[in-house]
Amino acid sequence: MIEEPTGHCNADSTLRLATLNISGPSVARAQQLALFLAELDADVVVLTETRDNEGTRTLLNWCRSEGYLVTGALPASSRERGVAVARRVGSASAPVAVEIDLPHRLVIDDLGEDLSLTLVAAYVPSRDASAPKVERKRRFLRQMARTLQGFAADQRVVLMGDLNVISRSHLPKYSAFKAWEYDALEQIADAGFTDVYADLNPEVQVYSWIGRTGLGYRYDYAFVSPGLMDVVESCEYIQEPRKRGITDHAAVVLTMRSPAIEAARVG
Repeated sequence: MIEEPTGHCNADSTLRLATLNISGPSVARAQQLALFLAELDADVVVLTETRDNEGTRTLLNWCRSEGYLVTGALPASSRERGVAVARRVGSASAPVAVEIDLPHRLVIDDLGEDLSLTLVAAYVPSRDASAPKVERKRRFLRQMARTLQGFAADQRVVLMGDLNVISRSHLPKYSAFKAWEYDALEQIADAGFTDVYADLNPEVQVYSWIGRTGLGYRYDYAFVSPGLMDVVESCEYIQEPRKRGITDHAAVVLTMRSPAIEAARVG
């Protein structure tokens, strides 16, 4: 699914990309999320845990009204969740086709020749202890890793989203995670991608989701392909949406210098 943008944009020389889990919102929460996104004023927003409901449609329609081009189809089932991209940079092209079992959970968006940047937006399935859900998540992570390995070494790629995995060095340690879940982040690194926040903040533990028991997890990430770290200005976790109660996740905001940003802006 793709909609034409109306052309609203910032006028600076940086590119701000964000990812936020919106938790399949009600209409009321969608309206509050729209207020937060307006304050955030990002050029590209990866919205994870979209849902085929009125709240998600309300938020995506707000994005369109603000000049964002929206890509990514809503899940066909009301019980399923997905990912959408709202962007006001790049051309009005359809997402790149990808061979994966759950295509509504992985969107590859080419942000245009001038910007020369490809965005991979992901929402990895969560799981419980049941064999079908374990296999579903494991298969998705395997397919996502294969997709990332398929990019050319010199291709400029940003990966953002809710990956529902933590690293082996995560504190505190959690016994529920399996070796293959830890392997997932290492496979992303093996494909040449840098975990931006971890690279800029070594040995700093940050959380993007807090469970009911008060324990924190780092589920949401921003990665860049080789060479892009040279243009990264910052990567930060914004706890405001979680503290406001409009979602249970923090936002991750990645800011990069981009000399070509003005030429690449839509509208």
